[in-house]
Amino acid sequence: MAETELAKVDQTLPQPLQAAIVAAAPTLARMTQIEQHASWPMLSQLRMAMTAAIVVKGFKVKDLLRLEPGQVIESVWPETEDVPLCVGQVQVAWSEFEVVDQRLVVRLTRLA
Repeated sequence: MAETELAKVDQTLPQPLQAAIVAAAPTLARMTQIEQHASWPMLSQLRMAMTAAIVVKGFKVKDLLRLEPGQVIESVWPETEDVPLCVGQVQVAWSEFEVVDQRLVVRLTRLA
């Protein structure tokens, strides 16, 4: 796929980072772990907000404030379906919610 642009580089990023992303693009398909990427030392320092969310129809802030331990909330999301994990506006993976040591955590199931 010569000269096919697979992804657009964010023009608001610093020029050195844009160049690093473009240079690394051909090798991304062969990577099995992000730590193998030549730019991992720099990329691992970037701070980005991740979200894993499902729609809970009709759920309001007042409902959140009234939650009690052990209470279960019904959603329309099928329990067998993975939940999209996004960084900014980009989906990067699929995940699932899990309880570990009394904490709700998100576990990656596959990359998007």
